Amino acid sequence: MRITSYNVTDAGYHYIGLRVLAAMPTANREEQMVAVSRNVLKYARDKALRLMLPEARGSFETVGEKVCNELLHFRFAEASPSKGYQLTTAGKHATSLLNEKRHAELRRTMIAVHLATYDNLREIVQRHIELGGVWSPIVESSGLDKPGYVESLLRPTFRDKSRDIAASIAEEHKDTPAKKLEDALRERVLVETFDGHVTSVPLFRSICDRLVSLRLLNIMKISVDGAEFAKSYSPCMAGADASGWHRKLEVQLGGGKSYSIALSEPDMDSPQMHASVLHALDEAFAALPSQAGYFDLPDVRDFACERLRVPEAAFDEGVNKLLDQQPSPLTVGLTYERISGRRKPLVRARESTQVFNLLRRA
Repeated sequence: MRITSYNVTDAGYHYIGLRVLAAMPTANREEQMVAVSRNVLKYARDKALRLMLPEARGSFETVGEKVCNELLHFRFAEASPSKGYQLTTAGKHATSLLNEKRHAELRRTMIAVHLATYDNLREIVQRHIELGGVWSPIVESSGLDKPGYVESLLRPTFRDKSRDIAASIAEEHKDTPAKKLEDALRERVLVETFDGHVTSVPLFRSICDRLVSLRLLNIMKISVDGAEFAKSYSPCMAGADASGWHRKLEVQLGGGKSYSIALSEPDMDSPQMHASVLHALDEAFAALPSQAGYFDLPDVRDFACERLRVPEAAFDEGVNKLLDQQPSPLTVGLTYERISGRRKPLVRARESTQVFNLLRRA
């Protein structure tokens, strides 16, 4: 099966679906789907408010139906001929893990069903592991007049062929707005990277967002030779390479086939992991520019996650653990104008929830 949904971009939507079906076992399908849509909208709005981001755009009216359908695909739910959707034994188990806050087990369960269910999602993860990353160009209007600019955006993917491909695309998309040119370049990157099996830029973007929420991908901002990229890469490894904080997961695909992957699952309660995170932070501070002694936290996150090969969410957990130490080796700050959907701040949930996007050594 191939994933086709553009608006289920966060595994949190599935957790909402599980809770709704558990709470409304006798409701009809329409009532259940409306409840899922309503709760997903609240989740998206609350998340945007918590991260100081613009309010979630678009309609969430159809997301309830798509979430319920995916729970059927995962075999977490089944359709009753006379009523609505019912949780299966597997769905009840996943809901139990969710309610008991057994987050690591829940993530492994959700990762396993995603990899087993969706061929194109699994292919995207595997190609990231094989290649080390996918370089999606970010087109800036100010760069379009620079000689060789389009070529530099294609060079990480096409190497020696980048000049000829850039000339072809530049001719085909002459006077095209920057955003449309960016989509055209990204489409060529996807065709090359995934051998024609993944060509839709919006679908790739939404699948990557979901994979970030599952901790199977990171997306970092990187600049090379005056060109900027959203580089997506996996903190995971091939199953045979499991070591350190990478733990092997064997996924049964059906037909006697299986898929093996080593998930990055660092224990952020471990003093050894605290030391590893702090060392990576020191390397980041030595390599990155600062302003008034503070460093841009998303830049630091990008650097440290790639160096440690850990998920972005796990890195944030590690930084929060370091901030909890007395005395803490770190201090934090905030500047409003640097927050965006791709450059999320660190969330500190204590007596009250606070966000920060500046970091420095104490």
